Amino acid sequence: MIRLLIVDNERWIVRNLLDLFGHWDKLELEVYGAYSAAEALEQLGKMKFDIVLSDIRMPGMDGLELQQEIRRYWPWCKIIFLSGYNEFDYIQQVMRGGGVDYLLKTEGEEAILRAVEQAAAQLYAAVEAEELIERAHRQLQLVRPLLLGDYLLELMQGDSPGVSQLAHKFQELECPLDAARGVLLTIGRVDDWRDELSVADRELMLYAIRNIAEEYWLPSVRCLSLRYEKNKLLWLLQPMADAPEDRERALRFIHGTLETIAMSCKRLLKLRLSFSAGAAFRPWEEAPRQFSTLKALLGRGLGMGKELVLIEQRKEAGEEAQQAELHNHEISSQLGKLGAMAAYLDNGQQEHFFLEFGKLAALASPARGTDNRLKLEIYYSLMCLLLSYMNRWELHEVIGESMDLDKLTRYEAHPSWESAEDYLSALAMQLFEQKQDDQVYREHDLITRVRLYVEHHLAGDLSLTRIGDVVGYNPYYLTRLYKRLTGQSLPDYVASSRLAEAQKLLEGGSLIVQDISKAVGFMTEQSFYRFFKKETGITPQEYRERHTLSKSDNQK
Repeated sequence: MIRLLIVDNERWIVRNLLDLFGHWDKLELEVYGAYSAAEALEQLGKMKFDIVLSDIRMPGMDGLELQQEIRRYWPWCKIIFLSGYNEFDYIQQVMRGGGVDYLLKTEGEEAILRAVEQAAAQLYAAVEAEELIERAHRQLQLVRPLLLGDYLLELMQGDSPGVSQLAHKFQELECPLDAARGVLLTIGRVDDWRDELSVADRELMLYAIRNIAEEYWLPSVRCLSLRYEKNKLLWLLQPMADAPEDRERALRFIHGTLETIAMSCKRLLKLRLSFSAGAAFRPWEEAPRQFSTLKALLGRGLGMGKELVLIEQRKEAGEEAQQAELHNHEISSQLGKLGAMAAYLDNGQQEHFFLEFGKLAALASPARGTDNRLKLEIYYSLMCLLLSYMNRWELHEVIGESMDLDKLTRYEAHPSWESAEDYLSALAMQLFEQKQDDQVYREHDLITRVRLYVEHHLAGDLSLTRIGDVVGYNPYYLTRLYKRLTGQSLPDYVASSRLAEAQKLLEGGSLIVQDISKAVGFMTEQSFYRFFKKETGITPQEYRERHTLSKSDNQK
């Protein structure tokens, strides 16, 4: 949808052009008129316009002054000037000011339509211009480190599409690490912040910690640092060479340097840090499990809980212990997806929600031998998610009519895990059904409000922008939504409503055609005639005569 504003102090010119564009179907246009530059600026301050078709010589502010103001409001707006004067000076000023075209009013309707079509083409071309593509490329270079950080944190959480794509992704994001070599993780935590440090100061301190660590590590190992949470940093480390002796030497160097880094940060930054580090370089497939282990290790630190330097225990675990560790990691990783499940619930994405729900519930099944404490964690995590949704949408009474909500907060009320899983699944299904019912109701209510407004304002402003303002939706989105829900475009509905009312008034016989045209929202009788004949194939007067004749025949 392209929004066009026509500006001229000659009212008949504005009306004729509104009529011209109102019946031109080559472009999807929403057309407005203004009778002065001041009125045009008022409209430009309320909504975005894509093309302005303006006279140059107008009382008060002329078209060239208006052009400068338009640039302040909407820099991408295309401007076409109409003038009754073929003056070279005007043309020069227009082109210097970035005008799109300059037309004489005597050139006719075809030239005006062609100019608007060309301006519309330039609007779309501007998005694909080389300059914008180059600017986007430069911006990508600036944000690439952020994208890399986000990708690696997703990988650590187990949310990455898969490490098979790692090499390609590393190349795309210019990652300094090697996808084919093992990686060792180290977590650093600021144990406490000094009271005088502001939020900005703390960000600066985290940046300084990263610099200090890299000063020590970079000569001997490859290093990439990421910030996660408000007081933690994650380092991903690799040896410079991949021979066994190189890995062992790099491992001793990393572990031995942790205390030095902590002491430097304490002396230079007046901050106390704790570290937990992996025991070995592991394949990237195992990095999420190591990340989970190091987080737990740091949280279980002994002593005062500050200034810790903890190394992951290196042990040759039996198959049973390895399976238990893997199982606990799967639960931790799946619980980390509760945020995504909340989004699926909120957005009504039922299939995606139950896919993740099934994965999480399966981890607590008796066949997996899950510890009862982990079952409780899984149950109450899901319970909090569903309860939060019910609270926000005030669904307790509705859901309570068909389900016993007293069981929700009591895991012991369920005789088995299968019973608890079925209960939570049924509750989630009820929430999706309620959301669907609510969406249908709101969609029906929206259509009703749109149609009532159109019905009661046929003589007034029925532009998409005005209707959107009334019902609280962006006009572009509203037109798409209305078409999806009804199968008819909103402009077509407005036109059919105006036509039906016009036919009704013509059949009544008491109003002249000029009054009928105003009653259904047309600025001129001429534009009403053109509209009516396009829709029915006959003129309004012919329609009235046929109706009168048909009525007389029926009475005989």
